[in-house]
Amino acid sequence: MQELATLLSKITRALVDATGSIPSYDQKQYELQIKAMERSIESLRSSASSKGKFSFKRKAAAGPSGPVASAPAAPPIPATPDLTLSATTTESSILSLTNREDEYITRISLPAHSQRTDLSISYLKGCVVDLLHDNQAEEPTASDSGHLKLSALHIRNITNCVILLPSIEGSALLHDVVNCILVLGCHQFRMHSSKKADIFLSIASNPIIEDCNDIRFTVYPSILAGPSPNIYQTLPNIQDFSHIRPTPSPHYSIMDERSKEAFETSFSSLRRGTSTSLEQLPVILSMIA
Repeated sequence: MQELATLLSKITRALVDATGSIPSYDQKQYELQIKAMERSIESLRSSASSKGKFSFKRKAAAGPSGPVASAPAAPPIPATPDLTLSATTTESSILSLTNREDEYITRISLPAHSQRTDLSISYLKGCVVDLLHDNQAEEPTASDSGHLKLSALHIRNITNCVILLPSIEGSALLHDVVNCILVLGCHQFRMHSSKKADIFLSIASNPIIEDCNDIRFTVYPSILAGPSPNIYQTLPNIQDFSHIRPTPSPHYSIMDERSKEAFETSFSSLRRGTSTSLEQLPVILSMIA
């Protein structure tokens, strides 16, 4: 199952990287096919999980004596993967954070990983993911898990989360994000089927949203940027593929300066310690417009 998810993540990344070089109709068809494959994988995941559940069965009554033709033995069902793993790395250099709830995840809690890796975040509820350095002006310490360079980002099905990420070298593709706050920089940004999210973004190209509602954008917080030269402090035009009209899109807005400053103060408090950060999570989430 993990191999299928990894392969699908690669396909998704390739499609995002090809944005602008293939016709929009073809891109839409490819995206629909990817969504169908994602639904199939999720169905297989649910099916495998239900098969692994234990249940008592009544012993069948003994039949009449005599030779009875035996049915061929069913092949053994392979053990289903543990869906509550902390974080996993694969041979394809994809760092995966999945199936987590009410946790504070930092760089030092990650397993060993290659210097450059894709990041996949999925099925998180009520989590804080902070993959920034404690002090971005300094080099990683011995307790750090290595200098993390993210080549691509794929996020799916996260709810009530705060995600703090450094600048990503490639693309970011997000699906089914609900009531979340995300801080990231990337080369390309696409968000699908999401609602009630505040996005702090550093990007040179135009961000794209589709089938989204109540999305609010602003620039990457300077308090988290450190000395990085790759942080853009201007926000390009947002493209809403669900509102191809000359009028302003009703599906997103730009965050005002007062709200942005309030968030920056909250980010500082959120990063001071894991023991109280989850207690502060409902407070910062309540600031989402």
